[in-house]
Amino acid sequence: MGLAVALLCGCRSTTALPIAGLSPSATAPPVLRDVAGEVGLHFRWGHGGRSPLTILETAGGGAGFLDYDGDGRLDILLVGDRVALYHNEGNGHFRDVSARSGLTAQGPLMGCAVGDFDNDGRPDIFLTGYGIARLYRNRTGQPSASGMLFEDVTARAGVGARGPLDWATSAGFADLDGDGFLDLVVCHYVQFRPQSRPYCDYPVAPGGGKVLAACPPFYYPPQRMTVYRNRGNGTFEDVTARFPRGHGNSLGLAFADYDDDGRMDFYVANDGLPGDLYHNQGGWRFENVGTASTTAYNENGKEQAGMGVDWADYDGDGRLDLIVATFQNEPRSLYHNEGHGLFSYASYTAGVGDATRARLAFGVGFLDYDNDGFPDLLLANGHVQDTIEKIHPPATYAQPMQLFHNRGDGTFAEAAREGGPAFARPIVGRALALGDLDNDGKVDALVVDLEGAPLLLHNESRDGNHWLGLRLVDRHGRRDAIGAKVTLETAAGKRLAESQTCRSYLAACDPRVHFGLGAERSVLRLIVRWPDGKTTVVQNPPVDRYLSVEER
Repeated sequence: MGLAVALLCGCRSTTALPIAGLSPSATAPPVLRDVAGEVGLHFRWGHGGRSPLTILETAGGGAGFLDYDGDGRLDILLVGDRVALYHNEGNGHFRDVSARSGLTAQGPLMGCAVGDFDNDGRPDIFLTGYGIARLYRNRTGQPSASGMLFEDVTARAGVGARGPLDWATSAGFADLDGDGFLDLVVCHYVQFRPQSRPYCDYPVAPGGGKVLAACPPFYYPPQRMTVYRNRGNGTFEDVTARFPRGHGNSLGLAFADYDDDGRMDFYVANDGLPGDLYHNQGGWRFENVGTASTTAYNENGKEQAGMGVDWADYDGDGRLDLIVATFQNEPRSLYHNEGHGLFSYASYTAGVGDATRARLAFGVGFLDYDNDGFPDLLLANGHVQDTIEKIHPPATYAQPMQLFHNRGDGTFAEAAREGGPAFARPIVGRALALGDLDNDGKVDALVVDLEGAPLLLHNESRDGNHWLGLRLVDRHGRRDAIGAKVTLETAAGKRLAESQTCRSYLAACDPRVHFGLGAERSVLRLIVRWPDGKTTVVQNPPVDRYLSVEER
C-alpha cells in the first residue's frame, strides 16, 4: 500500500464561527443547551392530542445536518408530514429556506439520508416514508429553470418506493464496491395495510378493563431492505437479490469497516427479530454474520427490538464497537469488538445495562462532548404507545433523554445532570443527528420530539480540552470521502474514527471526523485510509481547528 504525504499547505483550516447569543452563561452552564427556539427552528411534529395512535403514526420523525451550499456551515433538515430546510446564517440564526428548497415530498415521511451520489461536490438528499421514497439532487450554484435548490430525480435514478404500501425507514449512502460512487441502502419496516388491524386491546393494570394502543410489529408481515448499486451515471441498479435475505422489520442502519479489511460493512437493527450484520467480502458478495459475530441477539441470546445504531471505538483499542438502541425493559445493547469478526456483549460491564432498561430508545449516537478523547453516549428516548401510562405504569410515552460520560476505562457514567435542563424534560424522542453547527470544535446534537419542536443541543462544555476536526475530500477534490478511516496518533496513543453520515435513527450526521484530544496540545500524525484503499499521511497537523485533507 503506497503512502501519499499531504503537506500542511494542502490542508485548509476552518475557523470557529461564534454563534451570537449562544455564549455560555457565567454560572454552571449545562453541557448541552437547547437553543432551537433562539436560533429560529420553528418546526413541530405532533398529532393534535388524538389518541390512540397506530404503529405508523409513532415511528417517524427525521433530522439531519448537511452543508448544502458549501459555505462551511452545517444547515438543518427536518422531516415530518413535510420537509423543512434551514440555512445556517453563521450569526446564531437559521433561515427557513423550505419554500425554495424543492423538497416537496409530503405525507407520512420518516427519515433522511445525505450523500453526494453524483460526485458533483454537493450533498444530495434521500427521503423515506410510507409509500414515499424521494431522491433530490442538489442544484445549488447551478442554473435551474425552477430556481429550486434541489431537483427531484427519483424516477430517473430508479430509487422510488416499491409500491403505495412500501414503508421505508432509515437509509444511508456508502461506497459498497469501492468504485468511487456512493451506493444506497434503504431499510423497510412492516406491511401495514389499510385493512390491517390498527390497534390492539391491552389489559389495564391494576383494576381491569382494556385500553387501545398500537399493536406490536409481529402483528404484521415484515418488509426487508433494498440495496441499490450506483451505476455512476445518475442511475441505480437494484442489487438486493445478491444479498443474503435479512430478517426484516428493519429500523436502524449504520456503516462501518468493523474488521479493518478495507471494505464497507453495515449493521441493520430489526424490531423484534435478529439483527443483521452484513460483512463485505468484495465483488458485491456479502455474508450475514449477525449470529456468528454475536450481534444478532441480546445478552440472553434472545431477539430484541432494535432501533437506532452507531459505531465507535469507545475504549481506544483500535476496533469499532457497536451500540443498538432497544425497547423498554431491555438494556441498550453495547457490543465490544474483540477482533477476528467476534463481539462480546458489554452493556453491563460498561455501565449502560441497568441504567437504560427503564426507557425506550430510538436515536443513539457516540459523541465526545467534552473532547477528552473518549466517545460519550447520547440517547433519545420515547415510547411507541401513547397510552402506555394506562397499560404499564410507571412507563410513559414521553421520556427524558440520557447522556453517558465515558470514563476512559471502558465504562460509562450517567451524566444527565451535567447535561442540563434539556435532559430533565420528557420528550417523545426519535431521530438524533450529530454535528458541529458553529465550528467551535464541540459536537452539537439535533433531536426530534415526535410530539413537539426539535431540540438543538448546543455544546457549551467548558472542559478546555483540545480537539481536531477533519473534512476528508476524495481524489477529485469534490465530494466528502464517506467511509474513509482515520487513525490519529499523539504521544498518549492512537484514536480511530470513520467519516459516516448514516448513523443513529432516521438521521443524517456531519460527515466530518472529530477527535477530542484531552490535554494533548499536538498530534504526531494522521493516517487517512481512503475508500479506494489509498493512504494519506499528515505529519504534525495543527490542533483546535478544522482541516480539509484531500486524497493525493
